[in-house]
Amino acid sequence: MAILNASIFFGLSLLHFYWLLGGKWGMNSVIPTTEKTSENAFVPSAFSTLVVAIGLLLFGLIEIGNTNVFSNWIKLTYFRWGNLLIAFIFFARAVGDFNYVGIFKRARNTVFARNDTWYYSPLCLFIAITSLLIVLSE
Repeated sequence: MAILNASIFFGLSLLHFYWLLGGKWGMNSVIPTTEKTSENAFVPSAFSTLVVAIGLLLFGLIEIGNTNVFSNWIKLTYFRWGNLLIAFIFFARAVGDFNYVGIFKRARNTVFARNDTWYYSPLCLFIAITSLLIVLSE
């Protein structure tokens, strides 16, 4: 499970670095939009995209750390705590903001909302559950 989660995080990190470098693929379906005007609910800055890309990369390394790869340098306990943090973050993302993102969002008739219902929120819930299972499997 740790390798699967790490692969997901590394792939998402690469996608964010791609967007940071000016890539446009997928951009029209990953930012929440309002239902009435179809305007972006927010415009991500280059800095925020960089923070997310680096964060996802670090999450991938935390997941890999749960396989004991870094046991000569860092105690497994720290990776377990990191996984608990990942589980909490992605569970919160799956639940959402009750407006534009998450299982309990109000906006439902946009491209992003449909993708969030079918792909993004279930993926976040999957990551939260598997991260928690990795911690509990000790």
